[in-house]
Amino acid sequence: MKIDLPANTLETEKKGDIKRLRKDGKIPAVLYGHKEKTRRIYIEQKDFKKVLDAMKNETVIVNLKIGSKGYPCVIKSLQHNPMEETLLHVDFQHIHKKEKIRATVPIHASGESPGVKKGGILDVHLHEVQVRCLPDALPSHIDVDVSNLDLGDAIHLRDVQMPNVEFELSADTTVVSVLVPRALEVEVKAPAEEEVVAAEEGVEGEEKEKVEEEGEKKEVKEEKKGKEAPKGGK
Repeated sequence: MKIDLPANTLETEKKGDIKRLRKDGKIPAVLYGHKEKTRRIYIEQKDFKKVLDAMKNETVIVNLKIGSKGYPCVIKSLQHNPMEETLLHVDFQHIHKKEKIRATVPIHASGESPGVKKGGILDVHLHEVQVRCLPDALPSHIDVDVSNLDLGDAIHLRDVQMPNVEFELSADTTVVSVLVPRALEVEVKAPAEEEVVAAEEGVEGEEKEKVEEEGEKKEVKEEKKGKEAPKGGK
């Protein structure tokens, strides 16, 4: 998603002026880029709120408008006041079409999992992931289809196909999985254990029958041998 955001050059660096700026509903910021001089600017809080709202669900490219010129940017950092929960400062990175950028992209799980229908719990391990790509290839978000996930199944980053996009995390990183609740796990294991016991009993029964059969054969053989033995003569 691309959003236009008006900005103005910040002429002062005095602490008193910066405080008054924030009090008036403005946010100090900087704009920097590869081999570019860092520019001090400020933006309106009410305008930036639209960007923050959009960032909750999508990756946003901000078209920072300073005067008549636009600068496509990604937001690299946000500085908050932890006591008042207010925004103190924003860093914007000017991006260029032929230069790869790093950005954080939200992950959305979509579809209905067969495992969840059976009583499993859908566990989203990764809600966002940092990627590296050219600006034109930057996805607004990543959809992960869970419609084939059964009980105990999982999707890893290596299973997510995003052309021309590199993930900054390991390919083995789990994105989403279907957990098997303990109660359901016991229920699933019980029949299997019964089958094992039954199988073992079956094997023992077969071995017992085999031993008995061999014993009977041995007795018959010995009896027959006794009958065929020569009687004592002169």
